[in-house]
Amino acid sequence: MIEKIESNISQKVGLGFFITVVIGFLGLVLSQPYITQYRFAFMGFFIALIICSFFVLGVWKVREALDENN
Repeated sequence: MIEKIESNISQKVGLGFFITVVIGFLGLVLSQPYITQYRFAFMGFFIALIICSFFVLGVWKVREALDENN
């Protein structure tokens, strides 16, 4: 029971840290004055990163569900 609570907390902390780093990086890059001509490229990269993150999270959850069945 305690292991499940600890793993759940560590997953939430890891996800929060990841989101903080990504948003911080995005804000830092987009706020630079010389990036204005590349703004859409960075926005596309950020959207692609979010889509890939959801895909990886989905695969991870499916794998966990399959492991529980075995």
